[in-house]
Amino acid sequence: MTTCQIELVKVMGMELERWTYMSCSADFGVGNNWATLYLIESSDRNKGHATYLLREAKNHYEKLGKTFGGTVALNPIMESIYLKLGIKEYR
Repeated sequence: MTTCQIELVKVMGMELERWTYMSCSADFGVGNNWATLYLIESSDRNKGHATYLLREAKNHYEKLGKTFGGTVALNPIMESIYLKLGIKEYR
């Protein structure tokens, strides 16, 4: 299986880590002891790309000792992915 690619990007002056996997990209804010999903987009939905990317990111950051969470789920699909992967939703 293809691995995720990671690059640093600046969004509105804030440095984020952008992960990409297949048709999906996600931006994460990362601090000393936390990592938070800010945005995730997929151009080819219902293929599992977002789920795979988030599972890999969560495992990566947790192995580094960081608390992993995400911004408010804006739709039922995202809420389902959060529940499935055990991602804390920050409301």
